[in-house]
Amino acid sequence: MPLKRRLYPQLIEDVSRREIGVVIGPRQVGKTTLLKAIQRYYQKAKILSRYFNLEIPSDAHFFAQPPQNILDDFSKAKLALLIDEFHYLPNATKLFKAIYDGYPKLKVFASGSSALEMHKHLKESLAGRRRLYRVYPLSFSEWLPSRNLRTKLPHQFNVKLSPSTHRILRKHLETFVIFGGMPGLVHEKTNEDKKRLLLDLVATYIQKDVKALLREEDILSFNRLLVLLASQEGNLFSELAVSRDLNYSLRQVRKDISILNQMFLIDVLKPFFTNRTRELKQTNKVYFFDAGIRNAVLRDFRLLNARPDKGALLESFVLHEIQKNMNVSQDIYYWRTREKDEVDFILVQDRVPLAVEVKSKLKGPEIPQGVRQFLRKYTECRTVVILNDDLLKEISFEDKRVLFAPHYFAFLIPSLSM
Repeated sequence: MPLKRRLYPQLIEDVSRREIGVVIGPRQVGKTTLLKAIQRYYQKAKILSRYFNLEIPSDAHFFAQPPQNILDDFSKAKLALLIDEFHYLPNATKLFKAIYDGYPKLKVFASGSSALEMHKHLKESLAGRRRLYRVYPLSFSEWLPSRNLRTKLPHQFNVKLSPSTHRILRKHLETFVIFGGMPGLVHEKTNEDKKRLLLDLVATYIQKDVKALLREEDILSFNRLLVLLASQEGNLFSELAVSRDLNYSLRQVRKDISILNQMFLIDVLKPFFTNRTRELKQTNKVYFFDAGIRNAVLRDFRLLNARPDKGALLESFVLHEIQKNMNVSQDIYYWRTREKDEVDFILVQDRVPLAVEVKSKLKGPEIPQGVRQFLRKYTECRTVVILNDDLLKEISFEDKRVLFAPHYFAFLIPSLSM
């Protein structure tokens, strides 16, 4: 069955906007599929559209012409241009600026896999003329129908779930946490085929994308850095310690982290603080953009309950479920003090924090010490979510709302701040 992507309705809603629509995200997360879906929408609306993939030599050759020749070709009728891998365009800024300023009948959606290339090709002259759309791997709610059409995720926290529904959702979540949400996986029938696809994707990222940005002699060190990042996911990340452990210059570590971040392959989570003297500064956490890719880097596809890194995997799942459902005015951080009080995630909207803690088994509605300290320090925080294996319950703590819920409720968390 076709996958229903959460971003698609937003793209369709914006087809009448004049800005250049720039669809960004890692390779193989579904950018091309979304562009093709937009093209089908245009076909149904009887609006002319043309699709180009600039990794295809003939399409790239067409755009090698002077910009005015290209514009003359496109300007004869109302037309939608769908350009895949636009960063191969040598004159992207000039062309897109000319379209926006002088050709209101032309609408452009363009996709790219690297923020490095995007910033290189879409310069400041496009400020106010572009609209960015981030494409992630499948969320759990997008992936679930490919495995089970009958079982639905809850639409709010204050619901009652039957034990059988909870068991089914837990089982599917454990599969999702191991293999991740890369869209191509839904077509693979066996776990071996899924592993092969993920390993191939890791090789593609390194060989096709990263290798072009590094010297040949840096590739081995870069591979070691990838494994180290995967093994330390969710922990405080010290660039200096990594430099010492890998015998790798601090400058190169910082460069490689920046490359991975700008290629959307890792997420760098910064600390939440107001008191700079007592809370950690300049220390980030790093998460891979997809659990399946991270497990492929480690070559570890053991079941969730057989893994010592179960906590890190669940934490990563929660982070990405929140990210995939956040609105543009929300930001996410972690919190930790020098006294080692900590909260896994702090979701902020309009300067008001919402605390999220990720646990496994809970005996009852216990509020962790770090959460208690955070609530006492940040009295403006009115809501806490404590995600866990089984407990679904709501209590109050010092006039705060505390929600206990299974991990698969994570996608609902951004709606609590709206």
